[in-house]
Amino acid sequence: MDFDALNTAMANETTDIVKLWMRWMILIFLLSLLFVARYKPARWAFIAIIATAICGGGVWALSQSVHLLGIAHLFVWAPLAAYIWISTLSPRARSIARNWTAINKSSLYHKAYMFWAVLIFLTIIISLVFDVRDIFLVATGAK
Repeated sequence: MDFDALNTAMANETTDIVKLWMRWMILIFLLSLLFVARYKPARWAFIAIIATAICGGGVWALSQSVHLLGIAHLFVWAPLAAYIWISTLSPRARSIARNWTAINKSSLYHKAYMFWAVLIFLTIIISLVFDVRDIFLVATGAK
């Protein structure tokens, strides 16, 4: 894979705001490493960032379009968002968590994990909205 061509295309075809957003996405996914020892969704998030890089490389190799890299997000991040919602953030998941001992649910580590889970979930949802938009614009010839 030609990483130089990908980097050049990213530099030329994305705005500074998009570049900042991409840095945020990388950061929030890498922060999963803080929680992988205790929380399965964090393990899946870390696996997802690796899978996204591999899938994105394939999309780039086939399309040479940075605007289609969101296809990798659709295949990897949409199921991850659903899993994080069902396992951690949904009312049902939170009610199950209430049955833990008071020590577990009040620990700073658990609160940090829950904060991270909300941030990564929102980051994924926002990214998917823009990814679907970009894919639609490419499909209709607007990009």
